[in-house]
Amino acid sequence: MTFLCALFLFLMASKTTAEESMTAGPFSFLAISDMPYSSKEDYILTQRTRPAIKASPLPFAIFMGDFKNSTLPCTAALLTERRNQIMALHPGRVFYTPGDNDWTDCDRTEIIQRFSELDRLDLLRRLFYDTPMSLPPEWLYARQALFPENMRWVYKNTLFATVHLVSTNNGREEILLSDVDLALTLTDARDRANHVWLSQTFSEAEKIGVDAVVIATQADVTRSKYKPRCTETLRQECDAFAGFNLHLRYLSTQFKKPVLLLHGDTFPYCLDKGFGGAGAPNLWRFNSTGDYGLTDATIITVNPANRSTPFDFTSLTDNIPPAPSC
Repeated sequence: MTFLCALFLFLMASKTTAEESMTAGPFSFLAISDMPYSSKEDYILTQRTRPAIKASPLPFAIFMGDFKNSTLPCTAALLTERRNQIMALHPGRVFYTPGDNDWTDCDRTEIIQRFSELDRLDLLRRLFYDTPMSLPPEWLYARQALFPENMRWVYKNTLFATVHLVSTNNGREEILLSDVDLALTLTDARDRANHVWLSQTFSEAEKIGVDAVVIATQADVTRSKYKPRCTETLRQECDAFAGFNLHLRYLSTQFKKPVLLLHGDTFPYCLDKGFGGAGAPNLWRFNSTGDYGLTDATIITVNPANRSTPFDFTSLTDNIPPAPSC
């Protein structure tokens, strides 16, 4: 084969791949969270899940935080090891949003070697986000300034975005080795950034005319032991997710097309079709798994043309569907 012929075939293949990634129509991607928590889960992740992903045509994976259990020390060596493990699941195509076990819970008293949560967040950002992902230009990949874990991209006319929300009341509780006021001030700033990022995501969705929006985060935003919404003066004993929920429902109501919220952190493995309420029936919620839960990834199929079932779910290796309600 001549060089010119090989070059022509390469360019045609690249053009076909680009066209396929932007053409509207059903497609599937992978979601995973809350593992590995044990040596058994570590084995499953590397020996069963990773080969299954490699053998599949799935274009990318979203990892929704908690890459270790809450008692393991958050050493730089362990965080680096888990970063390498996660990114190896689908090289160059893993979108990671942090979990509480990955940084904000690193100062808990039951951990043998404790670290400041603010220090671990800084390390996490350097490990995972120092270099922007190298993606095709047609994916319209973007990151939020100062909050690079908040990412956005487009695939087959569906807009995806990650939003940095974690459990432990979004980092507002158990601030044990950091300055409490500083930690809460930074959390307030992250909440404001998340609000802006969510608004910009739906503005972009309207601007480019996508068929669906998918939002991924770590925290189960339906779980809070507090009722009052967090404010500038009420900063800890408050519902850290109430503002996000209201904002997401409002934006989904305006958007009208299918919207899916993905998260991990809790049980059960389920699908919440009523999360949007009467005002936003187009907003669905998928609960991936919780600690030591379903040890598998999930294949999510997006088909916006099917308004009654725009999203479909099954586990990667065991073909287990989520419970039909949460």
